[in-house]
Amino acid sequence: MAVDMKGASRQALTALRGVAGNPSADEAGKISQDLFNAIQVLDSSLPLRRALTDPTRDGASKTSLVDDLFAKTLASQSVAIIKSGVSERWSNPADLPTALEVVAIEIEAGAVVGIDVELMGIAHALSGAKELSGALMGGRAIDSLISDLFSTKVSAVTLRIALAIARHLRGRHFITALEESANIAGARLKKTVVHVRSAIALTSAQSDRLRSALAKELGREVSLDLTVDSSVIGGIEVQFDDDMVDGTIARRLAEAGRSLAS
Repeated sequence: MAVDMKGASRQALTALRGVAGNPSADEAGKISQDLFNAIQVLDSSLPLRRALTDPTRDGASKTSLVDDLFAKTLASQSVAIIKSGVSERWSNPADLPTALEVVAIEIEAGAVVGIDVELMGIAHALSGAKELSGALMGGRAIDSLISDLFSTKVSAVTLRIALAIARHLRGRHFITALEESANIAGARLKKTVVHVRSAIALTSAQSDRLRSALAKELGREVSLDLTVDSSVIGGIEVQFDDDMVDGTIARRLAEAGRSLAS
């Protein structure tokens, strides 16, 4: 779920973010769960998505439909966010549930520290488990699989988000969806998640030096997703979203990695 909305949908997402605001951790958890529940309803019915995003339909009738669907089961703030969504214009009906998912992740990330790194950690832990590739495309088994593997390794909030993502893949591979969600969470905090692979574990001092060097180079806060990989020969391997890397920065990052290892 890359946030790659254009035109009207991008403006609509901005409006949703404004309505969502910055809730407390407890409020964020409830709103996030509510939004994922609403997404499940929207994902189940293309006619419903079209009805709620039809620009020719009266706005009052769309918000009334939202009340009929959700007012009795969701928190008032959650309903307000959804009403804001149906009051906006969308370039594609599918952009509405996508935007709700973005907001659900962002409000959790704004209230609880470390979600971005933990989501990326789950993605990386699963990426090498090729025997799980079929399960990671979705289905009922994925819930118990993710809970069994990570319930004691990540926060309850991160686990809840990962499970919600697994239930709403919409054609995505689970690992891809996790990576995209981690980047959304990091962007909410104005952080970049940088993936670092090294043959041996970095010391705390090395991690701090690398984080500082990358933050200075990128001009924003950095979270390190550290992986020990014996296949890395000499130094470290540093990678993050290709959209943010030009040739000069890529070269400088490589030089920073070599310098750290020397």
